[in-house]
Amino acid sequence: MIDPGTGLTVLGGAIGSKELVQKILGPTAEYLGAGLAGWTERAIKNTGRIFESAARKLGDQVDQPGAVPPKVLKGVLETAPFCDDQLGAEYFGGVLASSRSGIARDDRGSSFLSLLARLSTYQIRSHYVFYLAIQNLYAGVNENINVPEGRANLTTFVPMHSYASALKLADGEDLNTILPHVLFGLSREALIGETFRFGATDHVKQAYPDAREAGIIWSPSVLGVELYLWAHGKGNAMANDILVANTVPSLGIAINTTPGICSVQLPDKKIG
Repeated sequence: MIDPGTGLTVLGGAIGSKELVQKILGPTAEYLGAGLAGWTERAIKNTGRIFESAARKLGDQVDQPGAVPPKVLKGVLETAPFCDDQLGAEYFGGVLASSRSGIARDDRGSSFLSLLARLSTYQIRSHYVFYLAIQNLYAGVNENINVPEGRANLTTFVPMHSYASALKLADGEDLNTILPHVLFGLSREALIGETFRFGATDHVKQAYPDAREAGIIWSPSVLGVELYLWAHGKGNAMANDILVANTVPSLGIAINTTPGICSVQLPDKKIG
């Protein structure tokens, strides 16, 4: 039998506490073995960052009885070593935190880990930008995200310059090729509504006559909201909780958006 202490020691060294790793995983820590000893320093650092994120999101809950399902731990260990992006680490850490419970068969987090593994860094950041806008723009709005009419009423316009600013594109990154990759990819994964529009002013005006500039028109999906909540360690929250002020804590990731994000259906809802 392989001593799990080796794996605990490796991950514990990355976050400064072997005991904290054991608290997060619960009895599932027994699945950690000597294989982690062969990981590179970078792989250990990346994985440790995800466990640190999970610990922050759990807070005092980490001292309560609970465990992470083995399937979830498997998904984390398969992907975490290659997750260099800080926002991606926050998403994986949130799913890890959300997966900790007292219900042994509740392995919903494994499906979100598979989903995240299919998303590019651009798609994860765009997902965060879009749903952070939903959270900020519609706080206190009484809409039911679980029905098509409610989601349609949350249709949002994001000016192209604001989206580009939020994405923090560097030299050599082409918005004209990245944006279709993001929107069609998020739609394929059901992380935004099927009906969306992007492009020049005249094009978006066909769906939003008040548009005064190029941009993106999109609406949320139930799965998109669910992923956003799980990324924040709120796996047991209801979809409509994203509209309740102070329910979803900040991830601490700075997003620079310029003014202009607004509701298509509710004229008084604007950011900036």
